[in-house]
Amino acid sequence: MATLDRELLDRVATRLATAGVPSPTVDARWLVEHVVEMAGSCEGSGAALLDGLVARRAAREPLQLVLGRTWFRELELRCAPGVFIPRPETEVVAGVAIDEARGLDAPIVAEPCTGTGAIALSVAVEVPGARVVATDLDAAAVDLARDNLGRVRAGEAGAALVADQVEFLPGDLLAPLAVDLRGRLDVLVSNPPYLPAADRGTWEREVADHDPDRALVGGPDGHEVVVRLLELAVDWLRPGGLVVLEIDERRDEHARSAAHDAGLVEVDLVRDLTGAQRAVRARRAR
Repeated sequence: MATLDRELLDRVATRLATAGVPSPTVDARWLVEHVVEMAGSCEGSGAALLDGLVARRAAREPLQLVLGRTWFRELELRCAPGVFIPRPETEVVAGVAIDEARGLDAPIVAEPCTGTGAIALSVAVEVPGARVVATDLDAAAVDLARDNLGRVRAGEAGAALVADQVEFLPGDLLAPLAVDLRGRLDVLVSNPPYLPAADRGTWEREVADHDPDRALVGGPDGHEVVVRLLELAVDWLRPGGLVVLEIDERRDEHARSAAHDAGLVEVDLVRDLTGAQRAVRARRAR
């Protein structure tokens, strides 16, 4: 990458900072680099493109939507309005599922609430022998996940994938899965909605105005979907199979108790890179 104009970066960062963008310097570099990649420079038509993108970010549209893409583990994925944007901390959750699947022969992995398909596609790319079935209630999410699958297959997302290895299905949690998979899943992994309804009104504009509410709020309590998935895990996992779910870090002990109540064993919590309790991990009894 050519050296970027420091004065231009400073002007963009100042504009973003004035608008209240949380990370103006980092975002300014992303935006300028994106324009240089797209237009060749930030002059002429590139200047107009940059001005429009900066205006969108200054209006607190998430950077990932402004760029139209995000990075998750080894993948560059498309983002689209109305579909939950994957966060870096979820890479840790995906990593637990990937580590488990790598130690198995032809593992079967299910991922409800797939959104962009980030977790499912990461598992498939990093565990070439895995069969991955992912679901989402939102038709727009399923369409975007399928589009990202096509990009991965075409070699446009930074990693290779075996064809027909991944399937994205519309529907609620595990309901769309073939009945013959019941009791055969090796890994169940998900970043479900887990925030309580009372949290509405406390989020940054990037979240409140752009992430779909249904992907954020699990219900009045927040952990309703987490509990449902833990209960489903007992029926759908094979004996010894692993479930790993992202959780509200404020509800870590609740998640641990819910896993025990569901009849799961070897229950523990997984910390992310910030030290927060990011996921609950448990097994079906052998």
